[in-house]
Amino acid sequence: MRVWIVMEELQIPYTTTLVNARDKTAWYLKEINPRGKVPAIRDAATGAVVYESLIINEYLADRFDGAHALLPSEPAARATLRLWNEHLDTQLAPAHFTLLMNKNETQAVAKEEALRLALQRYEEGIVGPYLLGDAFTLADAAALPFFERLVFSLEHFKAARPLDDFPRTKAWFKHASARASFEATRRPKDKLVELYERFLSVDYKFGGLNKS
Repeated sequence: MRVWIVMEELQIPYTTTLVNARDKTAWYLKEINPRGKVPAIRDAATGAVVYESLIINEYLADRFDGAHALLPSEPAARATLRLWNEHLDTQLAPAHFTLLMNKNETQAVAKEEALRLALQRYEEGIVGPYLLGDAFTLADAAALPFFERLVFSLEHFKAARPLDDFPRTKAWFKHASARASFEATRRPKDKLVELYERFLSVDYKFGGLNKS
C-alpha cells in the first residue's frame, strides 16, 4: 500500500495486475520478482523492474519527483528519512505483529512494552506536522498504512487504543491520513478484519521476534 500511496502522490499513471501471494505463477517469478513477493513494478517507459516497497518508492521519487518533495536531495534529510523507515520495519512493525498475535498472557506485558518503546520514538522524533517537518515524504508514506493497521487491529481485536498515550503521534496520524493519496488507497475495514482474522487463526512461531 505504501507504493500505491506514492504513485497517487506523484500522480503517476499506472495499471495493476493481481498476483496471488500464495500461488505465484512462473512468469512472475521469472520476469518480475524471483523472491515471489509483492509489490513490484515495471516501468513502462524504461522497462526497469523494481521490487521491495521502500526501494520502489525511492525509485519512483527519483524518477518522477523533480521537486524532491517526497525524497529530499540533502544527504542528512535522506538519512533521517531512511532511519524512520528502518525503525518502522525493524521495531514498530514486529512489536505490533507479535503483540497482536500473542496468545500467551504471561508475555503480554513485555510485548506491550516493546510496542510502547517503538511508539515513543515517534512521539519524541516527529518534527511536525509530518515526520520530517512541513513536507510529506516517503517516511510518512511508508508509515501511514502500518499505523492504520496498528490502530485498527489493536482496537478491534485487543480493545486497546495504542495512540492515546502518544498525542504528537496521534496528531501526526490524523493529519497525514487526511491526504487524498491515503484516502484513495486505504483498505476498507471489513477487509482489514478479514486479513487479521486469517492471521489470528494461525499458530505463529516468531523465532527472534518472539520466544513464545
